[in-house]
Amino acid sequence: MADVLQWVGYALILVFFAQVISALFPIALLKPQWIARASAALRGTASLPLLGTVLILLANMIDGSVLPSSRQLVQFRRIATIAALGFLLLIPLQSFATVRSINSQAQEQQAELNRVIAAANQLQKATTEQQLRDAIRSIPGGEQVANRPLGADVQTIKTALLRRIEPSVKRAENQLQQSKSQSLQNTIVPLFRDALICLAYAIGFAGMGHNPVGKPTPLRRLLKPRNPDLVKEMGATWPGLPRIPN
Repeated sequence: MADVLQWVGYALILVFFAQVISALFPIALLKPQWIARASAALRGTASLPLLGTVLILLANMIDGSVLPSSRQLVQFRRIATIAALGFLLLIPLQSFATVRSINSQAQEQQAELNRVIAAANQLQKATTEQQLRDAIRSIPGGEQVANRPLGADVQTIKTALLRRIEPSVKRAENQLQQSKSQSLQNTIVPLFRDALICLAYAIGFAGMGHNPVGKPTPLRRLLKPRNPDLVKEMGATWPGLPRIPN
């Protein structure tokens, strides 16, 4: 049974690394899309190393002769403490990426709206045919229209175009404001869910954490365990189970 548990544990850890590594490439540090993709991969697969490490520890409990050794298990538990800290840091990081992505989309919409507003202002100031054609070219998708014969005087064309553009600008401004508000509302629940998942993983890995001086790790102190068996000396294992020899 110990042999089966240890190999299943290693398999789960390897699957975790394979999925996370595939999600990290291509690497684009500090880009919201990359941070969101990496965070999602970690949240979606972190249960694998959590369960895998537990299986390896249990295998060593059952049979001390299986790999890894008791000293190597201490290293596993130290890595678990680092993983717990990593998931705590992932909470603000993924929140930053989500908010940054929303702002980036809003900025793109605002930039497109600003181009239409600038085109409308240029169109308003046009007094000659050339100025009118230049103003039409500044409107998104107006290049082909500007090269056609006008078919009327400058003032008539200008007035007709302004009547079409101004309502569109108003609608675009209202849609932009609604989009910002709706985007923030739609991300509150997912952000809370993702933060709760990261916190849960942090608690899980902190439960396996090990301090090199044999005292409870800072993360385990935050949990404030009431059971004194949770405060273990170096090389200790789980509450109520025999200690692993050094």
